[in-house]
This record gives sequence, C-alpha cells and structure tokens, in this order.
Amino acid sequence: MMTLHCWLESVKGWYQPNHNHDFSELVTLIQQTPSSMMDELDNETGSEALAYWLDACFRLTKYYQHQGYNEQAFGYIQLSYAKLQAVVCDASYSAELKRWSLKKLDRIIVAMVEFCQHQTDPQWQQESVQLINLHVAFMESQQHLNLKYSAKN
Repeated sequence: MMTLHCWLESVKGWYQPNHNHDFSELVTLIQQTPSSMMDELDNETGSEALAYWLDACFRLTKYYQHQGYNEQAFGYIQLSYAKLQAVVCDASYSAELKRWSLKKLDRIIVAMVEFCQHQTDPQWQQESVQLINLHVAFMESQQHLNLKYSAKN
C-alpha cells in the first residue's frame, strides 16, 4: 500500500503541465487513496491530499460527463460528497475541519443538483429532488455548524 506522502506526490505529478493527463491514471490514483488520508486531515499533508482528492473527483466527474458516461460521472461527485459527510460525522475531527467540510458540502450539492438537472431522463430530475431533501435533513442534523465561525475569523 502506498503511503500518503507518496500518493500525494503521484497526484501532484498528474497535475503537472507537462503530464499527459491520462484519466485512467487518475482513476487508479483515486482507487488507491491511502486510508491514512482520513486519519491525517488535521495536518498539512492530509488536508492537501484531501484537496487534491476532491479536485480529482471533480475532474473525473467532468471527464466522464463529457464522454457521455453519466453514471460514472455522478459516482465521483457522490463519492466526494460521501467522504465529506463522513468527516462531519466523525467526532475525532476538529470543529474547524467540520465547518470547512459542511461549507464544501453546500457547494458539492449544488454541483450534484445541476448535474441532475442537465440530464434528460426523468429519473435524474427525481434524483435532484431527493438530493436536496436529504442534504437539508443532513444539514439540519448538524445544528447549523456551517454557519458558526471560529474565534480565529
């Protein structure tokens, strides 16, 4: 298994301008994300890895959407949403990280709903309504933590 530091360097390499941007390589990197990333989110390496991981998920969403593989595209955006929900629900993470994750979830849900609304199949329209309802319920359960500011702000 790859260490988080090695994984992060590999992902950064994929982002280099002279890299060929082979999306199958990016898929492999997402699939091989070390589980330790979630254990290190409160440090610089972990938070940088999460930022690259989230961006990679969004790039894969756009890539598969452009290729016409809507299910795969949607799967990557759902994966990023689920990962951040897990952060919010885990008591071991700092309140600051949870607030950041909640704010990011607000942005991701907008992207998910827009994705659904751009699809022609009625199933996607139903999915967008369900997503909104579930997101509202989840955010309510977080007691407006996303609206609270730390003393640092």
